[in-house]
Formats: sequence, C-alpha cells, structure tokens
Amino acid sequence: MIRIRCPHCNERLKAPNHLAGQRGRCPACRVTVPLPEQDEQPLQSEGVAAAEIGQRSGAGDTSATVTQDPNAEAMGLDFKRLEILRRNCHYLICNSREIIARWDDDGKGWMVHIKDGFVKAVQNPKQIPTMGNYVFIEIEVTSEGPHQRLTGVHGFTLPGAFVLNKLAKKNEHTILEGIEAPTPINDRQRALVKQRINSKYLPNIWDDAIDF
Repeated sequence: MIRIRCPHCNERLKAPNHLAGQRGRCPACRVTVPLPEQDEQPLQSEGVAAAEIGQRSGAGDTSATVTQDPNAEAMGLDFKRLEILRRNCHYLICNSREIIARWDDDGKGWMVHIKDGFVKAVQNPKQIPTMGNYVFIEIEVTSEGPHQRLTGVHGFTLPGAFVLNKLAKKNEHTILEGIEAPTPINDRQRALVKQRINSKYLPNIWDDAIDF
C-alpha cells in the first residue's frame, strides 16, 4: 500500500501499489496528487516533506472516493471512470494534431470543430467525425477565493468507430461511456491545452500550476 500526504491540505492518503506513478484526487480538498513510482520510497513518517511528494510526476488520473485506512485512519485515493462532466472543468477531445470537440461550463454543451470554427454538436450531428483515434482530456481548475489555479490535466483513451456520435445526445455526459484507460497526452495535445487555457483565463492561472 502506498501512503503519502496531500501536498495541499496535508491529509493522509493511501492507494494500492499497482497505481504507482499515476495521479489521483484528494477526497478532502480535491487537488490532484501524484503517486510515487514503485521504486520510490512512500511516506513512512512525519519527517518526509509532503511538498517533496507533490513534485513527483505520474500518468493520467480520474476522480477519487474516500476509503478508510484501518492502520492510520487515513483517507484513500481510488481510481475509476469519469461519471459526469464536472463544473469548473473544461474538456477537450483531440486527435494527434487538433481539437475535435470541446466542452466548457458555459451552458452551450459540446461544440464540434468545423472548418470555420466550432458549432453545437447536437444541432450539427453530420459534422461529427465517425472514425479516428481520440484522446479525452479533462482540464481541472480549482477556485481559491478570487484566485484560480490549474490543478489537473488528465488524458483518457476514447477508442471505437462512431464513438463521437455520443456528442450529439442531449445528455452531455453520454460521451463518458466511451472513455477507457488513462493515457499520457503528447506534446501537440499539451500545446492545445495551454492554448485553450490561455483563451479562457488570465495569466495568473499558471501561478503554482501543475506540471503536465
């Protein structure tokens, strides 16, 4: 069992060994927490700095739930499929080069990319690609009073022919049925995330932002 402390709120966390190197969300403060690699030493005592643990990197992550640690009465990290599009988050669906669709917490629903820009997916189902290899990206922004901070960028595979047709459903969350395993994002997709964030927020969004 991996035992660490949240670098943000200092809560005790635990996760199974097979999740080493991935990321989870602290159930106490909802900040993304990187789990150490298997060859790194987990937190064993109060003398290990939580900030040091927080600087270690990992792969993708998903939402967390609370479990009890019978030994330390700690909160635990659990990894599962995304179930809802979360408010104060942004979502991108990308291929290896460009954004295919996006969702922002603005009431417009899923927007699909066409030649001249973005249009509503529910009103333009014929504009939705039917074939391709896609990555579903969650961009997590945490509000701390008037300040907002980028706290998570998580990639998931979105395989299967016609999977993007789910974007045309009235239920915006339906597309989440198609996502599968966490996956790293490539350099081009990382650049698309930064471009999207820069178009939505002031420069201070990068203050103390996660390294993705």
